[in-house]
Amino acid sequence: PKEFENGKKTMQFILPKEFDSMEKIPKPTNPAVTIVEVPPAVGAVHRFSGSDFSMTKGKSVADSMVAQLGKDGVDLSSMNVMKEMQIWGYNPPWTIPFLRRNEVWLPLTEEQVSKLVNEFDPSATS
Repeated sequence: PKEFENGKKTMQFILPKEFDSMEKIPKPTNPAVTIVEVPPAVGAVHRFSGSDFSMTKGKSVADSMVAQLGKDGVDLSSMNVMKEMQIWGYNPPWTIPFLRRNEVWLPLTEEQVSKLVNEFDPSATS
């Protein structure tokens, strides 16, 4: 998926689970390509379709998510969220817009996730 970072577009690929160690990942042949191990994280994701994959759209979706999470009892600082949010896109440019899968991801703590799970799916903790 693509993500925007500090106003700069970058490309990030999530590797399949068989690449479960850095030693199994093929070495890039282009020096501009780097491999970075990303630690596990939890968060909230909102899926949307369409060809608008801009930072403006991402921020708009993130603002809506922050408002909804606030109503659900999870208070997030909008400033921190905007710094750490990620916009993910999964389709090539020739995909018909209404079939495109895009997502906005917001970081949450384990405690925030537990609170949401307990509130909306109590059977998950049984």
